[in-house]
Amino acid sequence: MTPDLPADPISSRQTSPVITPAPAVTPTVTLAHISDPHLPPPPVHWREALNKRALSLLSWKKHRRYVHLEQTCAALVKDIGRSDVDTILVSGDLTNFGTHDEFAAAARWLDALPAQALVIPGNHDCMVRQPASAGLHQWERWSARQYPYVRIQNGVAIVGVNSGIPTAPFMACGRVGHRQRERLEALLEELGREGLCRVVMIHHPPRRGLVPWRKSLLDHREVAAVFRRAGAEIVLHGHSHDATLTHIAGTDIPLLGVASASLTDERPHRQACWNRLSIHPYRKGWTITLARHRLDGSVSERASWNRSGRTEA
Repeated sequence: MTPDLPADPISSRQTSPVITPAPAVTPTVTLAHISDPHLPPPPVHWREALNKRALSLLSWKKHRRYVHLEQTCAALVKDIGRSDVDTILVSGDLTNFGTHDEFAAAARWLDALPAQALVIPGNHDCMVRQPASAGLHQWERWSARQYPYVRIQNGVAIVGVNSGIPTAPFMACGRVGHRQRERLEALLEELGREGLCRVVMIHHPPRRGLVPWRKSLLDHREVAAVFRRAGAEIVLHGHSHDATLTHIAGTDIPLLGVASASLTDERPHRQACWNRLSIHPYRKGWTITLARHRLDGSVSERASWNRSGRTEA
């Protein structure tokens, strides 16, 4: 169990959080949500491609490098920098092949973002089995060694879930798994009792129909059941490369997707964008306001929710 860190504006909790009464007055917290930047990869050594990476490398060279553009992602990050956000949430797929050098390059990119970042892995980041020291541990500064993790800022609890797993060729499924689901449910229940605004970040959407089966969250029903029992104020995901707004099945919990941060596409819902979320107290709950930003700073979609759950100090 990791206690709150009073010297850090974003505190850290691993599984069973230390209960601290919510403050009487909580300022607005502004989050930027982006996903799937698929940063330009360093050269891949042939020994690293004697596995599923070979197919992904072929796809990158034939097609994906022409639509996932570094300048597109840079323009998006620049717009975020003009928007005075508190934290940038990156919901996976920073890499293309999940190599050691890609993780290192992504760590440098995270460090250069215009605000404190938090990250979770995606399916590309977990493409093959490898020691954590070669991959996810390089991002520990912006996440944690164990999932789910939580960071708390002014009454807003950002919960990071890992749905990335190695899969067979031509598959991009995810799974949260029994052990992580148990920790997630206990964490959401305790954060809810504390009256915090629970913002959950996961790569694969925990809902059927948003991606093809071969890219789906295999235990989406079980994960949705966790949210139905324990609650959350909003759930953010990537993976689909679509800007979508739905809800967790059987609940009124908003489920918010975002297009790839580097994707160039003629279809409006596939064009690179980022979600600006403003969260502030409202009576005994929270108001969450969404503005979906295009690269040029214009807003393509707005929404707002009053979510119950905040307790009195």
